[in-house]
Amino acid sequence: MKSHKYLLIFTALCSFSCISNAIPEFEGKITGLLSGPTYGKTLYIQVDKVNGTYENALASCDNPNWDFIIDFDTDNGKFYSTLILSAYTAGKTVNIQSYDVCDGNVERVRHIWLK
Repeated sequence: MKSHKYLLIFTALCSFSCISNAIPEFEGKITGLLSGPTYGKTLYIQVDKVNGTYENALASCDNPNWDFIIDFDTDNGKFYSTLILSAYTAGKTVNIQSYDVCDGNVERVRHIWLK
């Protein structure tokens, strides 16, 4: 009987951990990109939240115009920027997950999957 008690506690802890660590994720099309000398080496990404799905968006990232950012000063950022530009130009559906932190009220890209 004791082992059932521990199994129940373990299951509850795992469930709580999965709920509290939900990763922000968008799937749909990119509708806009922004970059320039004023923004440093940052690419801002706007997505179609009306026709796409946006789960677990961070309430603290309350930028009304931009949904994700990529720092293209890093090797990963350069590669991610290339993927984003390709997806935007081709009108491809993307899956973007972000870290659960905000940079300038915008979610920072964790991974990109072109579909």
